Amino acid sequence: MRYEFEILKLGNADSIIIRHYMDNLPYVVLIDAGNTSDWEKIKTHLHTYYDAYTIDLAICTHPDNDHMGGFFGLLEDKDITFLEFWLIDPAHHLDVDDIRRYRTEEGARKAIRRIFNKPTDDSKNLIDILLNNAVHTLTVISGHEHDLLPIKVVAPTEDYYGEVVKNMVADYNVHVYEEADTSIYDEAEEQSIDTAKHSIDSCNDDGSPYNQSSIVLLYEPENNKKILFTGDATCTSLIQMLNEYPEINNIDLLKVPHHGSKHNLSTTIIDTLKPKTSYISAKGSREHPSLAIVNYLSKYGNVYSTHKCTSFIHRANGISRPNTTSISPFKTKQ
Repeated sequence: MRYEFEILKLGNADSIIIRHYMDNLPYVVLIDAGNTSDWEKIKTHLHTYYDAYTIDLAICTHPDNDHMGGFFGLLEDKDITFLEFWLIDPAHHLDVDDIRRYRTEEGARKAIRRIFNKPTDDSKNLIDILLNNAVHTLTVISGHEHDLLPIKVVAPTEDYYGEVVKNMVADYNVHVYEEADTSIYDEAEEQSIDTAKHSIDSCNDDGSPYNQSSIVLLYEPENNKKILFTGDATCTSLIQMLNEYPEINNIDLLKVPHHGSKHNLSTTIIDTLKPKTSYISAKGSREHPSLAIVNYLSKYGNVYSTHKCTSFIHRANGISRPNTTSISPFKTKQ
């Protein structure tokens, strides 16, 4: 099985590209597309390194600008073709009270889908654009698997999403898309594993309903290879995932949720996953990544962060790319 995956360097924003070969045919998967201004970087990257403008599968983990924003530019670009798109359509979770509140089902659907509006232009809606462009769009929830590719949705559960979607709609235009933290990560600060554990486990879970709604993906490109892409998932959602899928443990790589915030992982989750490699998309502030998260993850493997190195690329079984260099861990396994 030939495959590669790449976690792009976009600061406090996420975009991941997978190229997976089946019968010698490459399938390109794009998980999230960074901020609104990042789409051109992603387009250039696809063309330069993948010689492709066709995205076989795109996945928007949740409707925050630093994950959703770039999709608007990519969808409006005539060079780019999307064949399939995954997200969670909140309109699939309407109940009788929602319809009564907005008088008609159509009115309720439009109101609840506004969480997918473009942050810089409220007149544009991601789901509307997908449907108008006739992109094959699926709403996915825990348990959904791709027909061909070894990619499975493992969170959130339908019941959990049904709870948080109402808070997302209520918080519309209230939550902050960009983190305001401007402090600088202190690399000189030392911290023991015990101190890191106490710091992490004394934190409250991430209260953002947008992050709580994050799609979590398990990618298993070959036997006994487990790669977990978590979006900005919260502890509650990840604990539910571990209860539903106890086989998700001793994983090969963890894309750390929410830029390494200590509100999105607990030591129980880390001790269960035991990631051999962890990778963080972060700008290098004091909160992103958290010193405690970096140190505790290093208990099990090397930790990388985009604020200290280039994009993280893993290639398997004969795939090569010219002009690449090895990157050093931000924190080596302790």
